[in-house]
Amino acid sequence: MRVLEHWVGEKTPCAILGLWLLSLGFLLPSAISAEKLRVSYASVTGNTAVLTYIAQRAGLFEKQGLDVEIILITGGPAAVSALLNGDVDLDLRAPIAAIQAMAHGAKFTFLLSQSNTLEYDVVTRPEIKDVKQLKGKRIGIIRFGGISELMVRYLFQKLGLDADKDIAIMQVGQARFASMEKGAIDATVLSSAESAYAKRTGFRVLDMPALPFFGSTVVTTPALATKKSDAFSRYMKGYLDGVRFFLNDKERSSQYIGELLRTKDRAMIELAYKSNPQHQMGRKPYPDMAAVRATLDIMGTREPLVKKLKAEDLFNLSYLLKLDQSGFIDQLYASK
Repeated sequence: MRVLEHWVGEKTPCAILGLWLLSLGFLLPSAISAEKLRVSYASVTGNTAVLTYIAQRAGLFEKQGLDVEIILITGGPAAVSALLNGDVDLDLRAPIAAIQAMAHGAKFTFLLSQSNTLEYDVVTRPEIKDVKQLKGKRIGIIRFGGISELMVRYLFQKLGLDADKDIAIMQVGQARFASMEKGAIDATVLSSAESAYAKRTGFRVLDMPALPFFGSTVVTTPALATKKSDAFSRYMKGYLDGVRFFLNDKERSSQYIGELLRTKDRAMIELAYKSNPQHQMGRKPYPDMAAVRATLDIMGTREPLVKKLKAEDLFNLSYLLKLDQSGFIDQLYASK
């Protein structure tokens, strides 16, 4: 410190240059040494990216020495390919495509759960007032084999309808709202935030009980988990700090959610914050194995190979367990 004071006191060009160079050494090592992580996510309208995006915007990954790049990849198969090719390190979305790939021998692992209950609703045209009226109707999904088809099968099963006999499932792409408005389909399934918007615009949302379902996770490969173990541990620290930030700072979290959704609609932002499953998950994002088994069971009706998978074998919870057992998670809430 005395050396710095001496240089400042002299105010010579050489001294000032030396001070500037020395300051770079003190101020920028984290930026210079920050490790890059590429993280893909499914959609701006879902909940999969919310916690990671909030942690990034709040500087919580940077605090852990990480440079996290968040990349939109629509479609589970494309995300699966990106992970297997090493184009991304982590993926945030429903685990459906990864589970399908695992049933056929691909190697993936899940680091935590982002939701243990179903976040989807059955949404219908206004004239449909009763579940019985759905029999024989056209139900829209984004694509066959994706999360929307699985949700139709799961939810309609709970409504007492056979998806193969009682309804007609139609692939309509992302334009499900437009398809319902035009009468091309009679119903679809939407995330909780989307269904609330649909209700505001005149569509009906059917009442459903709370259902166990493994709806969202952080996916990687065992090879990447080994290769980037230290970076993943720091990602998990930043993520868990993001959970703390989300639960404790509604105002700034809502601001970041608005950025992610690309909207200034306060009602939509408020709904997205309130309906986020993290409120039910709490501070520690452990999977509910009963919910995971329920997901495997419904998937297994269409893809028999899924039946060979065991819920507990899908996860690598070592990062979460280590941080939990060390007291890291509890300390986050004790110190802030």
